Amino acid sequence: MDRKTAFEILGLKEDATQDEIVKRMDVLYRKFKNIERDERGYTLSDIDEAYKIVCGITYIDEKAEAEKRYRQEHPNPIFKLLGIDEEKARNIIHYYKWHAIIALVAIIAVISIIVSIVNKTEPDLKVIVAGDIFVYDTAKLEERIKDEIEGVEEALVQNISLSDNFDAQFQAAMQTKFVVEISAGKNDIFILDEEKFFELARQGAFLPVEEVLGDLDALGIDENKYEDLILTAESISTKPDIYGIDVTDSKLLKEMELVGDRFIAAFGYSAENLDNAAEFMKLIVK
Repeated sequence: MDRKTAFEILGLKEDATQDEIVKRMDVLYRKFKNIERDERGYTLSDIDEAYKIVCGITYIDEKAEAEKRYRQEHPNPIFKLLGIDEEKARNIIHYYKWHAIIALVAIIAVISIIVSIVNKTEPDLKVIVAGDIFVYDTAKLEERIKDEIEGVEEALVQNISLSDNFDAQFQAAMQTKFVVEISAGKNDIFILDEEKFFELARQGAFLPVEEVLGDLDALGIDENKYEDLILTAESISTKPDIYGIDVTDSKLLKEMELVGDRFIAAFGYSAENLDNAAEFMKLIVK
């Protein structure tokens, strides 16, 4: 692994400072507490190796070095007879061994995907958390939703981080995923940073809040607190309306350890589970 790859794995730019590297590692260690691989397929071992490389930390396996010296002093007679470099031969064997293992894992993965599709339960509530926002544990939030909302048996929460702190390749992948979810995901609730909310709301990506929740005053929601969220979605309406609710101070979202400056929740224009979405919105405005 070279330094460029190491920075890509950590999601950092190559000119990142030591302080930025340490902060990023703290975020990644928290993230990997509950997952084995991230969305790019990297493991905690990959993260540790990348960290050591960017920090210039080298590790020598004394046992492996001793075994290598022994082989040099006592060469394998078969390799010697054939005139083959033993170390190169061992590396080739090791290399193709992993190819075989990877192929087997791929076959198992395909079978698992097929089984999961056959047995898949369609979510009763689909939530996208996107923008410059990070969720430490989406599974924890999914379980909380199922516990709190009676009509939800299966919840799906996806965190699509769109931040300048990540490298260009990662940003491009996340942006592509976000565009797909906006256009075809049929998501019920979006929790976005301020920039992404206004950008999408003006394009008609969300339903007016009162169209789903009814009279906000009757729910104890003070409309005056959301005056800056009143706007005109020119592609679907000619009149200004409230398309989002500020849930930055939500007790539930704080418990779920969302990281970001401002969180605005909105109903997706193509939502298929509006009743459950309405219950979730009521839950997070508390």
